[in-house]
Amino acid sequence: MAKFIESFNQGIHAADLAARNLEEIGSVISQLSDEVEIASSGKIKIEITQQNEPINRFTFQIEDAFDGTRYEALTAFNPVQPEHQEELARWKVSDSGYPCRIEFPDSEVFCEDRVSLENALAKLIATPAVGKKLKHLIESTTQTPDV
Repeated sequence: MAKFIESFNQGIHAADLAARNLEEIGSVISQLSDEVEIASSGKIKIEITQQNEPINRFTFQIEDAFDGTRYEALTAFNPVQPEHQEELARWKVSDSGYPCRIEFPDSEVFCEDRVSLENALAKLIATPAVGKKLKHLIESTTQTPDV
C-alpha cells in the first residue's frame, strides 16, 4: 500500500528547503550587486532579468514575434541610465534552488550550494569579457551627451 502521508511530508519538507535555497540565492545576487555598486562608485548594479531570445531573421514567422523564447540572465546596468544594460551570463535556477546554472561565454557552471555559487560569480566578473562589459557601463556614465 502507498504511504501518502510520508510522501506528503517529504513534499512539504522539499518546498521549505526550496524556499530557503531561493532566498539564499537571492541574497548572494544581492551581495554581488551591492559590492559591484560600491566598487564602481555607484555606477553599476547587477540583477537577474528576463530576456528574449534573438529572432532568427532567416526563419522568422509572424508568430515568432508573439511567442519568443524567454530566458533569465545576470544583467549589469547603470542605475542612473537603466537603459544601458549588459548581459553578463545566462542564468537558470532549478525548482529547488540548487543546482543553479551560469552560462559563461565559453562554458557553463553548475552551482550546488552557496559557496560554489559565490565562487562561480566571482570567476564570472573576473573574466575579460565581463570586465569589458562592466568597464563599458562605467565609461558610459562619465560621458556627457553632445549638445
